[in-house]
Amino acid sequence: MQPVTPIPELVNDLTRTEKLEVYLNRIGSSYASIGDKLGVSRSTALRMLRSAHIPTYRHRQLSSILPAELLPEAKDVPPGPKPKGVAA
Repeated sequence: MQPVTPIPELVNDLTRTEKLEVYLNRIGSSYASIGDKLGVSRSTALRMLRSAHIPTYRHRQLSSILPAELLPEAKDVPPGPKPKGVAA
């Protein structure tokens, strides 16, 4: 049996991704429709919106679709291996 997750009493108790889920349900949208607007798959849209940060150009695109407070932080991270000894 799976543990029961308590339902938050206040909206302020919800995480950013939980607030995003509520918002999408209320406007009748989905990750697939957001992906269509961005030209990416549903799974890519889902991964972007659930991550801690996204590229600034994607943040600009998404901010025209969704409220900014529901989006991950805009941050450009250089591709490739990270330098040793430096925390990300």
